[in-house]
Amino acid sequence: MRRRGVRRLPDGRIEIRIGSAERAALASLAEQLLPVLRGEGDVEAAGGSVRARLFPAAYSDPLDELEFRELVGEETRNTRAGALEAFAATLRGGTAGTRSWTTALSTEEADAWLSAVNDSRLTLGMLAGVETEDDWEAVYARADVTSALLAYLGWLQEQLLGVLMGGLPDPD
Repeated sequence: MRRRGVRRLPDGRIEIRIGSAERAALASLAEQLLPVLRGEGDVEAAGGSVRARLFPAAYSDPLDELEFRELVGEETRNTRAGALEAFAATLRGGTAGTRSWTTALSTEEADAWLSAVNDSRLTLGMLAGVETEDDWEAVYARADVTSALLAYLGWLQEQLLGVLMGGLPDPD
């Protein structure tokens, strides 16, 4: 049996092979995060709100910020929500085995996965109180569900980036 991970298929699609429990966790994250990205709710934590973390201010001047949000705020929110919706849709498909799940994504779907994984990492990190490298070390040392999920999302993001950037030439 092939190991879990992400790889490019000969036809150009990107294969994702993960455990069934990981698939369920990703689907749960998408379900919980989607209302925030749609602007239907927010989650408050010690470090602020999830929406403020995912959509930080572009300008320190309130009037400039208001103008910016009026120009691109809705489009940005819709783009990110659309990526999360595409991510969730692909999680509902694929082929489920006893302990693993596999799907083949188009490049656009893989981009949506990358966006959704990044937004999930930002959200979980904020809720866990991660603002610095030292904070991450403390969270990771706790060995709880949040730290395990943050580490898993980091691994998945790295896998996706590696495959999506696989066609780029070395900078040397």
